[in-house]
Amino acid sequence: MNFKYRKKGLALVIILIFILVLTIAAASFMLISSSDIRMTRSQNNSTKAFYIAEAGLNRALYALQKDLNSNPTNPSWADGTIDGIVCGPDTSNFYTLYASTALGNGDYTVTLKNTANTTEIYVRATGTCSGNSRTIEAFVTAYNIGVWNNAIFAGAGTGGTLINGDVEVAGSVHILGNGLASTDFALNLSGGASITNNYDGMPAVFTTRVPACPTTTFGGESVQSLSANLRVKNGLVGLGGTSSVGEANVAGNSYKETLDHVYVTDGYGGTKGSDSVYSDNGYSNTYDLGDSVEFPSLSDPYTDGGGTSYATYQAYLKANALVISDPAQLAVLNNIKQTSNFSYTDGTNTIAMDGDGHLTISGIVYVQEGDLDFSDAPGRNTFTYTGKGSILVEGDATATDGEVNIDTNMLSSNTFPTSSALGIMTPGQITFNEANINCMGAFYGETKMIVKKQTNIAGTLVSNLIDMGSNVPSVFQIPTLHTNLPSGMINSTTNWVVSTSTWQEI
Repeated sequence: MNFKYRKKGLALVIILIFILVLTIAAASFMLISSSDIRMTRSQNNSTKAFYIAEAGLNRALYALQKDLNSNPTNPSWADGTIDGIVCGPDTSNFYTLYASTALGNGDYTVTLKNTANTTEIYVRATGTCSGNSRTIEAFVTAYNIGVWNNAIFAGAGTGGTLINGDVEVAGSVHILGNGLASTDFALNLSGGASITNNYDGMPAVFTTRVPACPTTTFGGESVQSLSANLRVKNGLVGLGGTSSVGEANVAGNSYKETLDHVYVTDGYGGTKGSDSVYSDNGYSNTYDLGDSVEFPSLSDPYTDGGGTSYATYQAYLKANALVISDPAQLAVLNNIKQTSNFSYTDGTNTIAMDGDGHLTISGIVYVQEGDLDFSDAPGRNTFTYTGKGSILVEGDATATDGEVNIDTNMLSSNTFPTSSALGIMTPGQITFNEANINCMGAFYGETKMIVKKQTNIAGTLVSNLIDMGSNVPSVFQIPTLHTNLPSGMINSTTNWVVSTSTWQEI
């Protein structure tokens, strides 16, 4: 009997222990589940805080873009207002753009800090949700993506290389490469060709006629910098010989050797390839502007500032220009020498030569069914020009497009491009034929641009296909050109975009 009771008592103890174990297990499970729920909730709130911070950052980027658009000629993020909000500037401390702003179940704040460059800025956005905070910091840069804010802008050739040869370029190069396969060369540099970021090696005839090269602080030093970038949307970049994109940084001099940015989608070829690319952002970044940039064509439809529409931009030029169609005058323009003496004007638009090598230009001049040729008279080798004006060369009656030949020095008589600037446009081809000539201007040859010999150019070349030959020509970008273009130049509208150069969570 006692044994039976002892067995029952033991069973009861076992049952109680089992119930206790189950209770403890259930309690532990509930505790773990509760902890997991809290952890999951915290993680969700942290994720929400991150997305809220991103929303604050995107709002700030939109405001920075609107601020650029409000003053495209002279944009600044350091003038004391951002999109109408009074704030900053401060290069030492972050200041508030947006105080605590509710969004969903949380809120964000956005602060800014300026740099010495008025179109660069740090943006810091903090998102908060249920006690969780996440902070994002971005370094933001404004880029003018207009075609004239480059040394060279190339569009779409019929195939093969768009820019080739042994050329020295100081400034930005932008190549669309429309129609090129990923195995085609968009840019193929040979010999000692280079793309650089300063005015080292600029001829004295240019340095005395252009504004000083801008400066920036790089590596703790004040150095010349053209803020040069290389952008290639389609096609390879070929680098052979001792050619390079940018140069290795050399401390202690007054030049910035590296390019600011390189964006190449299809990569590099040639014997050097990416080993000869020196850029602040490396060499592996792909083209960053999507489809926002197109090659401007004289055949594009156009609406002027007054709302009048034209079938083509060329038609707009003709309607607003001094149109030269008289055969005798066309013959003069097809053989201009320093000794030429003429004056054609309609009271608003003018082109004239004084017989002593000096050209006066203003407004828009339209050469109808004719070509344009500048060459030397015996014992003379330089044209100088005064004024701001553009010349559209339609081409003679037997040709489908115009031809421009420049076989002589073509220099501004005063500061280029702020005081005087010459622009030449044609649906056809512009050719620089002679060696050791120096030319200043904005040059647009829709079909092709040829620089045959050791020509130095201060300004910008815009064409679908650019042949730089093998005799080491040079092109020097003048940063003030895009805001000082002569009347009528195609695609003269300044177009700014906001780009996030670096991004990190802090």
